[in-house]
Amino acid sequence: MLYRVAATAPGQYADGYVDGGSSKGFFGFLGTIWDARYYVQIAQHGYPHQLPVATDGSVQPNAWAFLPAFPWATRILAQITGWDTAAVGVGVATVFGALAALMLHRLLRLRVDELGALWGTVFFVFGPMAFVLQVGYAESMFLFLMFTGLWALMTRRYVTLMWCGVVAAFTRPGALALALALLVVVVVRFWKERDDFPKTERASAVFAGVVMGAAGLAWPLIAAGITGDPDAYLKTEMSWWVQVLGFEPKFVPLTPWFIMLVHFLGILGAVVVLAIAALWIYGMRKPSLRRLGLEVRAYLTSFALYLLAVFLPQQSIARLIMPLAPLVAVDSITHRPALRRMVLASALAFQVSAAVTLWLTGPP
Repeated sequence: MLYRVAATAPGQYADGYVDGGSSKGFFGFLGTIWDARYYVQIAQHGYPHQLPVATDGSVQPNAWAFLPAFPWATRILAQITGWDTAAVGVGVATVFGALAALMLHRLLRLRVDELGALWGTVFFVFGPMAFVLQVGYAESMFLFLMFTGLWALMTRRYVTLMWCGVVAAFTRPGALALALALLVVVVVRFWKERDDFPKTERASAVFAGVVMGAAGLAWPLIAAGITGDPDAYLKTEMSWWVQVLGFEPKFVPLTPWFIMLVHFLGILGAVVVLAIAALWIYGMRKPSLRRLGLEVRAYLTSFALYLLAVFLPQQSIARLIMPLAPLVAVDSITHRPALRRMVLASALAFQVSAAVTLWLTGPP
């Protein structure tokens, strides 16, 4: 109902964030809302061979910021079924969203009891940005791959982990977190459990890590090769930064959060970033999180580090932290009835307010 109301909202907001080219009704609307229109563009026309530029020569937002696995899957299914590309994208996203929830529950059961796994999954499917799993975004496919990869890491299925990491690397940015988590686990196991870490298993883990690392770094090279601009991907990503900041800073890893918060809060912004980092380190040492196991904590910290290293925090942050869903499955939350009811109620309330706010301001 919320989306139906939004679809008929008057113009100036909708024009900026919804592709008016779809005439396939409600599902066509969900398939082109916000940045989903870029996935439809990629599915139908591929990637531009030249970067779009403004009159001042600056690169404009374009399809190179969006990776190909999701739109290719959408295109193949649209060609097979003959259905509208945007509507197919919604179907693909919704199916992968359900699969992601199932995989989250499955991996949580390896570390927590049924109550914890159930409520951890409930928080995910009713979370503040859960509606993104039912629009034409790649999030749900990426989450399924990341959760399956984490499950494979926890069960030492390194070939499965490798393939999840490779496909995830061409679905959304952030798949390198799986490779980094694997590196942490391998180093710790080699240091503490060398006798129970056979050479064949070591070799399999190292090979999987190298392949995932290469896949995670490949997209900027592909963009450079096709466009002829060695910085095509970086320039494309930075074009969104300009919209937020009003200027284009030099990209240096681990600085985006400082750039953003210092820009708006001054020196207090730097203090906030350091406080967030300190709080994360403290939290990872809490018994309730330690019970999730080395693999889960390595994965969570690796993905958080990715966000800190390359992401400019803005309205998309609630969507981009969705891979951190195992974080809220700790027994200090799931085994306290009053607290879990409060978390669920807050998530539902924020979901409604987030959908309305993002409709009026910009893509999530």
